[in-house]
Amino acid sequence: MADNKIAVSGTDNPYVTGSYAPGSNDKNTLDMTDFFQLLATQLQYQDPTNPMDNSELMAQMTQMAMVNSMNSMTQAMDTSTGVTTQTYAAGLVGQEVTMAVTEENSYGQEVPVGVKYAKVEYVNFTTGSPTIKLEGDKKEYELTHLVGMGRVPDPYNKDIDTDDGEDKEEGDKDPDPEEGP
Repeated sequence: MADNKIAVSGTDNPYVTGSYAPGSNDKNTLDMTDFFQLLATQLQYQDPTNPMDNSELMAQMTQMAMVNSMNSMTQAMDTSTGVTTQTYAAGLVGQEVTMAVTEENSYGQEVPVGVKYAKVEYVNFTTGSPTIKLEGDKKEYELTHLVGMGRVPDPYNKDIDTDDGEDKEEGDKDPDPEEGP
């Protein structure tokens, strides 16, 4: 299936683009009721000397039934994915994670610059997609910024310290929470 997103430039900065994807609404979608209304209209105004072929009619009805089935399956998959994501995110509470730390680049995009190690304090589901709050941090991170469970080596740090085998950024917590900073 083709991606229907269209790049749109902002008026204040022509080099920063967003995306626009037309949503489904009653003006750009066809359901079974609309299909049967179109079919009835088509049958009402067909040429009596050249009537519609039964196989063509059955093919159209089969295609519409398949489209409806695919829409139902897509909705079920979306629901299942949402529940799975929420269950996974909720399971992170109390776990030590490695979270990507991001900064905005010159194009206005968030890019990872390092990682932060901390325990998950809570997960917020009110923002649409789950966000993660880490202990000792005021910011809520998107689930997509999760690098891994536990202390994953920093994939964004190009200057790896090989003396003691551990990479540690300033401000990171000690691996043992009992010992303190």
